[in-house]
Amino acid sequence: MIPEHAHARPGVLASLAAFLFLALLAWLALRDDGAPAPQPLPRDAPAARFSAGRALEQLETIAQAPRPIASDANRRAREHIVDRLRALGYAPQVQRAVVQKNYVDYNANYETIVGVVHNVLVRVPGSAGGSERQRRPALLLAVHYDSECTTLGAARDAMPVAAALEMLRALRSGAPPANDLLVLFADGERAGSLGMQAFVEQHPWAREVSLALRFDGGDSGGPLILYNTRGANSAAIDGWRRAVPDVRGSSLMHEIHQLAPGALRIGALDRLQVPVLQFANTGLPLDRAGERDTVARLQPATLQHMGSAMLRLARHFGQAPLDPRSGGGQVYFELPFGATVHYSSALVWPLAFFSCLLLGGVSRLAWQRAGMRYTPFLQAAFVVPALAVVLGIGAWQLWMQAPALHRAWNPDAPRHALAYLLGVCALAAALYLVAQRWLQRHTGATAAALAALGALVLVLLLASWLAPSASYLAAWPLLASLACLAALHTDRVTAWPPAARLALLVLGVAPAVMLVPPALRDSFLVLSPQRMNVPVAMLALLLGVSTLLLAAHARRYVARALLLCGLGGLALAGSADDVHEAPAARINQLVYYKDMPSWDAYWLKPAGPLDPWERTLFANLTQPHYFVNVFGWSQPKQWYAWAPRQGLAFPFIRVLRNGKAPDRHADFTLASKNRAPEIRLDVINARAIRATMNGLTLLDKEAKTLKIVVYGMEDATLHFRVDVLSDPIFGVKIEEVVPGLPENLLPPRPAGGVPLIPLSGTSIAADMLWFY
Repeated sequence: MIPEHAHARPGVLASLAAFLFLALLAWLALRDDGAPAPQPLPRDAPAARFSAGRALEQLETIAQAPRPIASDANRRAREHIVDRLRALGYAPQVQRAVVQKNYVDYNANYETIVGVVHNVLVRVPGSAGGSERQRRPALLLAVHYDSECTTLGAARDAMPVAAALEMLRALRSGAPPANDLLVLFADGERAGSLGMQAFVEQHPWAREVSLALRFDGGDSGGPLILYNTRGANSAAIDGWRRAVPDVRGSSLMHEIHQLAPGALRIGALDRLQVPVLQFANTGLPLDRAGERDTVARLQPATLQHMGSAMLRLARHFGQAPLDPRSGGGQVYFELPFGATVHYSSALVWPLAFFSCLLLGGVSRLAWQRAGMRYTPFLQAAFVVPALAVVLGIGAWQLWMQAPALHRAWNPDAPRHALAYLLGVCALAAALYLVAQRWLQRHTGATAAALAALGALVLVLLLASWLAPSASYLAAWPLLASLACLAALHTDRVTAWPPAARLALLVLGVAPAVMLVPPALRDSFLVLSPQRMNVPVAMLALLLGVSTLLLAAHARRYVARALLLCGLGGLALAGSADDVHEAPAARINQLVYYKDMPSWDAYWLKPAGPLDPWERTLFANLTQPHYFVNVFGWSQPKQWYAWAPRQGLAFPFIRVLRNGKAPDRHADFTLASKNRAPEIRLDVINARAIRATMNGLTLLDKEAKTLKIVVYGMEDATLHFRVDVLSDPIFGVKIEEVVPGLPENLLPPRPAGGVPLIPLSGTSIAADMLWFY
């Protein structure tokens, strides 16, 4: 242990001043949220400025209906983009391409996607000419205009498109950039980033790109953030901070966002092998079904922030020399008052190893100079991690067992949600203090501190391996705390007066106080209370590096005050009113299924409650059942009823050859009389070893299962050949998927009520080919 005279307390006032200073530091870190949200500019704003009012006109036109790949609404949106670009004086081009994407899991289950995409591209020539222009490659700005088919108007996906159109208008009003600017309006993003993949693999402009900026609409509101980076170098990060200091971001929050449902991806742009910066807004979350994704719900301030940032980034990087070298990535994070720290990911492991060495040195000092023994340390090494696990489980159980607190979670008004967070964290901190006092009596303060720091070093090593961009949250607090603990074991620092040693402890905790609370709050708002394990883990990190400070200077009233604060926060959270945001429309879950083997058609609906109109449609059933005659036992229970057969045409198939062993294969053609935008094929009861479509190789290795999805082929004749292993009896299930329902075959719906999202119902024409 540290010598007893080194533990002399400096007095109540000094301890209180130290904790007040740290509280002030945490408050400043939490309060510093960057510049305020920009005010939306009206339609008559100056021509050189981005105007949310003008962009909203484009948004309302594009987001009239969902725009899935290969749909009529997708085509209309593309035509509007092209017409608008021509009206602005640009010369857009449409890239039509066939692109393929393969997925495989650890069990050799393969899925192959083939789609016809239509990208819209425009080039803004730079002012730098000749050899200088060759030294300054092009800047790519990428958005996508397609959407899911189950969102009301797909406003969030249309927002970056509208912002890009208004940005191009404003850019034309100023001086041209020195570098060429390429703007990509990609198709097929929601089908697997097919449009961006087509640009990267097949378009000649892709070879000129030196830096890519991607913009996505994550939700209906909130400020724009730097959501993700890929291969970012120092020049790209510096340019972000100079061009748009009001756009915040950290490499940790990207890792946090990937834990949330519906996480955004950079997609195929990472194949450019150049730095990529992805920007998105993540405020005012949508429901998972997308029923609230409307223009009316979209916050104009978000559109203004996205568009103005897009314009400033285009102007900044349009003039700056671009560094096309793709680095190993950057770790970046913000400090209070707008300061940003960033360094190469190559430093992650050296920092982790240095932390291990420092922990080893501090432990040796504790054994040699403070007389610490192995037994107390081992006891503390077991108790401290177990305590962190107990706190995480307790926070989760609180959410599960106290449904009255669920009312606090309202993304539109986070005051009560933050009160819930404050309550949980205060209670967890109070329990930690009580347990820490008990542990200190049995093991000593130094053993408890080293055990906590040792556990955090293991966390740092795991983070450096699994999530290196998030490692800074553990690395810098650990280094500061370990350095402080090492200094306390030196003769010079031991001789300091108590107030000076207290100041040293405060400095050791200060990095954690600046970094952890903002990350804790932001992760809570992203992951919602159901994932309280992540914020509580961050709280445990803060408490772990503060163990020695709390052991030496936290009075008994601190735990009691935290307990009262926690109960008060939960009481405030429990007093929140129930908030139910009624959707403007709801998803139609009905499916019209026309089945060739049974030569009949059916209405289907997933198991769940029925409204009065649906009860009349499924009057033959009192509860969902397995539809064994059509789907066997592989599908879940569902509602079903017979339907007229006039809704769709059956798939038009010709079997060309049924190959026998040893060349066992199926050879057939397929043409969709329904001009279905999506066609699915599943190989059943066989291991496919090769598959082709019109000569295009879809699979060239053994697969446990094979699924093929084709988009945008319309009525083209598709020639498939599937080779299988051994000599089984196998089948190929074919489904033509068309958005929407044949409403003329349904009984009339009652007037009033919540309307249905257009194209959210599904029509399927199916057939099954068996090869004996």
